[in-house]
Amino acid sequence: MKILVTGCAGFIGSHLTARLLKEGHEVVGVDNFDIFYSRSQKEKNLMPVLLHPKFKLEEDNLATMSFAKVLKGTEAVIHLAGQPGVRGSWGSSFNRYVTNNIQATQRLLEESKGSKLKRFIYASSSSVYGDAAVCNGAETQYLNEDMKVQPKSPYGVTKLAAEHLCQLYQQEYKIPAVALRFFSVYGPGQRPDMAFHRFCHSILREAALRVYGDGQQVRDFTYVDDVVDVVNAAITADVTGQVVNVGGGTPCTLLEAIGVLEEISGAACAKTFLDRQRGDVISTRADTAKLEKLFGFKPKVSLREGLARQWEWMKNFIQSEDEEIAIKATVQPIIGVDQEALAQVKADEKAAKKAARKAKAQSAKADPAQAELPVNPAESNGSNG
Repeated sequence: MKILVTGCAGFIGSHLTARLLKEGHEVVGVDNFDIFYSRSQKEKNLMPVLLHPKFKLEEDNLATMSFAKVLKGTEAVIHLAGQPGVRGSWGSSFNRYVTNNIQATQRLLEESKGSKLKRFIYASSSSVYGDAAVCNGAETQYLNEDMKVQPKSPYGVTKLAAEHLCQLYQQEYKIPAVALRFFSVYGPGQRPDMAFHRFCHSILREAALRVYGDGQQVRDFTYVDDVVDVVNAAITADVTGQVVNVGGGTPCTLLEAIGVLEEISGAACAKTFLDRQRGDVISTRADTAKLEKLFGFKPKVSLREGLARQWEWMKNFIQSEDEEIAIKATVQPIIGVDQEALAQVKADEKAAKKAARKAKAQSAKADPAQAELPVNPAESNGSNG
């Protein structure tokens, strides 16, 4: 099957691309290598698949690109690309979220109308729920797909709007769309702005963990391989028109998760508690009954096992980061010396020419006949150095 994966160089996208290729699919990956985090990490994410004969990378922007080439012969679209981050979605940055989460999704759906897709999978988020499961400051229930959603951040609003677009195009144009609501995905390759990446990084750098709020907020952490399993199953499952939670099945507080990470790393971590960030919700516990019913799926990777895998990956990541820093520290002085020496040579040449012109002028005053003679051989053939 030929499959289009948007956001293929990202955290989830790179894992999914590798899985699809392993299963024999042909994958066209689109990514614009957005500056939200470093291009180098995304390039490393793709290294295992770049030379695969059934993989083709298209570096382009979904908000402006032509889809004719990437959709030709495509049987499934897995739309993972988008502008991530709850905290960054406020203020003037909101335009980027509208463009990359709503408009890009609408363009992709519009261009998919004439294609013969068997599946259109949209990666949504638990952020669409907001504090729907909280009443009077206390958690009351798990989040299920039938409850009223009430996003608490501009990011959540854009993800929900894109969900609605998928439903509309499914109803009006029969695009076989399904929306999967991911809950706090983690694992190797996680984005640097996400909690476990930041915590592992701080532990390895022997720095205090920066915790927003009091650490009592509940999250349903979901390992990336479990998410990939569900997305892969959604390609062929009978789920058109559905909205489905994809949660890890073991919700816990942020401080409890940090405790697990401390046990894995063997480090007792100092913590700096910061103000709660706008848009952060109290609790996201996924009701996965629908996931189990439609896919027969239950998460396989426990939080402890998943964090242990991410910890090992982070140690290699930090080592690579240190090596890059060391290389830059070694190369930069050499570049500086070369540039300084080159500047000095040019300054000396300029001073020499100025002195030569001055000497020539003085000589001409003393002997007018000397004014017609070249000062040095280089001046005789028109060269100016």
